[in-house]
Amino acid sequence: MTSPADYYPELDGAEIAESITPLARFDGPILAMLKDGSDELRSVRADGGTAPEGTGDWIDEAEEYPFQRVVRSLAARVAATDPLAGHEDLLHDPRALLREVLTRTETRLREVCTRPLVAAVNRARERGVLTGDTPQERYLSFVRQAVDSSFEEAGGLAFPVLRGLVPLLVRNERNAVAEVLSRLAADRADLARVLGLDPADRLVSLGGAEGDTHHHGRSVGVLTFGSGLRVVHKPRDISCEAAYARLAPELNARYGTRLSAARVLQRDGYGYVEYVEAEEVADISAAFLRESGELAALFYLLNARDMHFENILPTRRGPVPIDLETLLHPERMHHGPVPEAPGNAYAAIGGSVYGIGILPLVMPGKGPDAGHIDLGFLGGQGRGATPFKSLRFENPYTDRISLVLRSSAAAERRTVAGAVTEERVRELGRCMAEGFTRLYRAVLADREGWTGLLRRTASGVRVRYVHNPTALYGQTLRMTSGPAALDGTGPYLALLKRVAIASKSGDQPLIRSEIRQLAERDVPYFTVAAEGTDLCDGSGTPVGSSFDSSPLQQALDKADRLSEPDLREQLRLIHSAFSSRFPDNHLSAAGTAPADGPAPDAARRREEMTALVRRLSDRLVETSLPDQFAHLPRTWIGPIASADANRPWPPGVLGYDLYTGRTGPALALASAARLLGDGAYRELPAQIFSTTAEILATRGYETRSVQQAGFAGYTGMAGVLFALASAGRLLDEEDWVTAARGALPLVMDQIRAAPAGRLPLDVIGGLAGVIPCVAAVGGPLAPAALAELTGLLTRLLRDPARTADPLFAQSGFAHGVSGALHALCRTRPVLSGDEASSAEETAAALLERLRHFHDPAADNWFSNTAGERTFSTGWCHGATGIALALAACADTFGERFGERPGHEGCGPLRDRAVRNLVAHGFGRNLTWCHGDLGNHDALRALTEAEAGAGGGTGAGAGGPDLRASLAEVEERWLHPGAFARKIDDSTSRYAHTSSLMVGTAGIVVHLVGRLDPAVRLSPVTLTLEDRR
Repeated sequence: MTSPADYYPELDGAEIAESITPLARFDGPILAMLKDGSDELRSVRADGGTAPEGTGDWIDEAEEYPFQRVVRSLAARVAATDPLAGHEDLLHDPRALLREVLTRTETRLREVCTRPLVAAVNRARERGVLTGDTPQERYLSFVRQAVDSSFEEAGGLAFPVLRGLVPLLVRNERNAVAEVLSRLAADRADLARVLGLDPADRLVSLGGAEGDTHHHGRSVGVLTFGSGLRVVHKPRDISCEAAYARLAPELNARYGTRLSAARVLQRDGYGYVEYVEAEEVADISAAFLRESGELAALFYLLNARDMHFENILPTRRGPVPIDLETLLHPERMHHGPVPEAPGNAYAAIGGSVYGIGILPLVMPGKGPDAGHIDLGFLGGQGRGATPFKSLRFENPYTDRISLVLRSSAAAERRTVAGAVTEERVRELGRCMAEGFTRLYRAVLADREGWTGLLRRTASGVRVRYVHNPTALYGQTLRMTSGPAALDGTGPYLALLKRVAIASKSGDQPLIRSEIRQLAERDVPYFTVAAEGTDLCDGSGTPVGSSFDSSPLQQALDKADRLSEPDLREQLRLIHSAFSSRFPDNHLSAAGTAPADGPAPDAARRREEMTALVRRLSDRLVETSLPDQFAHLPRTWIGPIASADANRPWPPGVLGYDLYTGRTGPALALASAARLLGDGAYRELPAQIFSTTAEILATRGYETRSVQQAGFAGYTGMAGVLFALASAGRLLDEEDWVTAARGALPLVMDQIRAAPAGRLPLDVIGGLAGVIPCVAAVGGPLAPAALAELTGLLTRLLRDPARTADPLFAQSGFAHGVSGALHALCRTRPVLSGDEASSAEETAAALLERLRHFHDPAADNWFSNTAGERTFSTGWCHGATGIALALAACADTFGERFGERPGHEGCGPLRDRAVRNLVAHGFGRNLTWCHGDLGNHDALRALTEAEAGAGGGTGAGAGGPDLRASLAEVEERWLHPGAFARKIDDSTSRYAHTSSLMVGTAGIVVHLVGRLDPAVRLSPVTLTLEDRR
């Protein structure tokens, strides 16, 4: 018997009892809806029966996908209900339209029958009941048997839930078609008046069945008539579209905007909308983007959602929204025992210009090789594989057919700007910002006039409320279409109730309605009156849940909050969304630039750097927001940066990780607070780190949220512990250090639970990055953890099965050989005996591997051997990180370590790498990751090592004076003016993120380190050196 834990592994027993078990009281109506219709799951030809007129040839056509004939033998039942009866006079060709209805029904049934059919044919093969000598012949045998009886009989498997679903879906499709035809007959006169439909024009097509269904199988359809005229029929309330059609011309007259609207014919509970053709606008893109900015400002004022590229069309008259049901969208409903924090980050980004969907809306996949798609109206083409997976057939048309989940290449999509240069896209972003600013400031200056117009517009409007993303509902529908789910109502209901996991704090009547609608294979649909608070389903029936305030009131409240600071934040998100499309190419050599004027004296320079620290710290404090609940650590909204420079950075709520999460800005503020002694900068990191320490100590639900990022140094739990311990030392909060040390088992347990063969080895996301974090945290548990980590790392590095690991194809520190070599040198002092010998042998092997990347002609190291051979300038992939690793190697094992005839030891190799750092490592960008800040940190460490060794290490004899080189870099590239210009550059994605490794928090850490050299916090080597 399957236990609840198998259905809900994300929840513990208490959470299942709280969120899932109470839903059992709602099972009755769903079970009644799914009553067994055994006879109707049989083919229309079962028991010698005859297919309904006009369907026989259709069933027998050659298959375009596996099991098509079987699915059609079920779908043909819709013809027996005569869905076109009484409306033949409306139709251009009744037989052709019946065929379209059959195909629509086939599409609905295919989604729920395919996986059971795969299971059935494999079961039939195992039972040996199929005839034929080949897998293909046995597949055809199964199809014949299934079409002549039922696929349950042919396969020897029973699907009780499917017996209820198939007739339900057939009935819903029949009713939906009949309803459209009845409405069309009643509305012909008004369709002629509003949308130009000739009363004699006959219907050719109802449109396909590819869209989501709501409210008993209804879906939007494009009606096509004999004349070629097309009209969009929407089987739901279209008062939002009608309201917008009235509002747009009023705003144009009042504020001089150029908003465009589609024509609308509103009816009671449904309506028709003008069919709008997309047009090419590349040649007028600047004007079009200004108009899109105006539209975005209006949508922002109206709290619109879901305005992605399918819901707005580009036309020569401007962007035309064609699906407006989510205007005045209310904030997400919450009825849990713990209230949500007012103004929390999730509500803020949902209600921001980015939350509308009109901006580039990048959705990256997971994993180093994942691609991304862009769903935003103004977005571009995706790259690589889509992050969404779909079911694909393996061994199709055989009795060994199977289904697998696979990603596919991102599909071509319509783009507004087309294929243009980086600079052009950034210019278009500026055009959009101009349009947005124009309408925003017009309303700001006319707040009373706007609110009056808003009240009139919202009168009588019903708004769609989207409680969960359609993707989540789609995932639930897919999960419940498997053979195990359809084997009985118990599994089916249990899997449907997984939707409650996304609504742990949701109202149970709402969840009940979600489950009921999903059980009918519909995407849940909810509405609320713009001036009301009661939530209803698609039919207008109250669900039993309500909002705290009406959608109109929430829009009026936003109007009261309009301000110049809010405008700046929305503009930041606009520029961030456009700049995120262009990952920096950090593999090119650094250029040169003229010095930025005469150098001021040291005291003046110190004042400028201190002022910059204050400015950036003030911004961090001002822009922080509560997490969803007030008891959680505060956070920020900004680009979700990636250690992979080729990945886009979509805006979002910062998580917990060190690289791009809230932990980095909090650590930067802690360093600023220690330097400046300012309590205002101490308060925020104290909230974040005290709360984090409590979460880790109590091992509550939030601990799982922190652990979701994994165990790694930069991207997971180990980095969080490093930051917690470092902040504790900076601010003399010993409890934080103790909490970090006590949480080391959480990191180790995650590593032990992972299959060793799949553990990543690199610094950013793997074992080599955990080692310095554990060493920095320290404490009584650290030595054993370091020994275990080192033993595991050395075994995996020397495992013949891992020779193709990506680490060995890269020379650099972040993902390659140098980072692993540095980690072994870091942990060597705590090892002894066989562990020490193994670490030394592995280090020697890594040093030897590093030689393969060296190009004697350039006297530099290639970044990788897997692709184009290039020389990187950053510590993460280039000579800088190699210099750090070789310096650590020489310090640990000696200058001549690895020396053999014809090959230098690690000391001379280090000197070569240092010379490359000095020559090529600066003038790139002001980040720690792949930028000048990381290289500066490395150069400073190498300079201090040289001074500590009496000048005997560093760049070697005849090499550059490292102390002089460091001073020159600071004056030439890293002076306060350079920072000030960069953080004010709206076209740079670095200016929009507060993250540590690629944002403003990193600049704070860098400047504090220069102002107070006694305390050196290094995000590169993950160390905190306190020489006070």
